[in-house]
Amino acid sequence: MPRTFDIITGHGRRPLISDASSQLTAAGSRDFGQFDVARYSRFAGYIQASSVGVNGLILRWRFSPQSGGPWQATSSTTISSGATAYSGTIVDIINYGQYAYFDIVSVDSTTIYTALLNAEPMR
Repeated sequence: MPRTFDIITGHGRRPLISDASSQLTAAGSRDFGQFDVARYSRFAGYIQASSVGVNGLILRWRFSPQSGGPWQATSSTTISSGATAYSGTIVDIINYGQYAYFDIVSVDSTTIYTALLNAEPMR
């Protein structure tokens, strides 16, 4: 039986990205896709990476008032790491659109990453 707040869209957390120990090769990318997020006020989670290059990976997010774009607000964060250690960041992003699009746009070498990003209702 679902809990009451899970029945109403936007009143519970919704996992958007959940990748554990995924790997990308040099010059690779990962498309997480577009999500209808109008009922959520922010996105929170983490991403960490282990890489032999200078930059582990670049996570990008974009927002649009309609499905498929045009993407009007774009931002990103870079996770830098070393060959034997994980490095990561906590992300807490305010929602600026009806639709959100997330992707890893580049890695500079073979990279193992773990990511979790939830859409969250108003706090």
